[in-house]
Amino acid sequence: VLYIEQGGQHASGGDSIGLGLLERHDCLDWVHWVQDRCGDALPIYLFGVSMGAASVLMAAGEPLPEQVHGIIADCGFTSPEAIFRHVSSQNLHLPYGLFKRRVDRHFLRRIQTSPDGYSTLDALRESSTPVLLIHGTGDRFVPVDMSYANYNAGPAPKTLFLVPWAGHAESYFTDQAGYEAALTEFWAKYDTAE
Repeated sequence: VLYIEQGGQHASGGDSIGLGLLERHDCLDWVHWVQDRCGDALPIYLFGVSMGAASVLMAAGEPLPEQVHGIIADCGFTSPEAIFRHVSSQNLHLPYGLFKRRVDRHFLRRIQTSPDGYSTLDALRESSTPVLLIHGTGDRFVPVDMSYANYNAGPAPKTLFLVPWAGHAESYFTDQAGYEAALTEFWAKYDTAE
């Protein structure tokens, strides 16, 4: 397992968080790092929770090597724009228009793109990598509708595992047995010898 803390978080270094827009490129770098050290014998799975889920889903639009057998995304949002809009209106109860110009300027200054410049939906339309989407139906931070949208995007085979009543990033703790069974089934289906 290669465990990553994304840029701008904890001890990772950097001062900008790209909400998946930058980190999707990092995912490809990490895949190459693993290949350089471990060779091509073992399958690689990209796994992320919340922003990490959005990052690995956006990485699906990158030229992933065949060694990447699947992507596992737990409660991922569809785009920075979509999550900002949702949090503003549903969590802060403020119109997104109050923040949009400030958010746009911040993104352009810090990471040279806009929050609506790319999305998981864009990536999944281009990808054939199998995806396991996990989401708690009680998630009030990233709505489960975003996982439905990801599930319906693009041609790649996808599995959707919903955990009733689970809040944001709580699916594993709410239904550990079901979560592990969904992972095991996904790996068994796509972890085939080439």
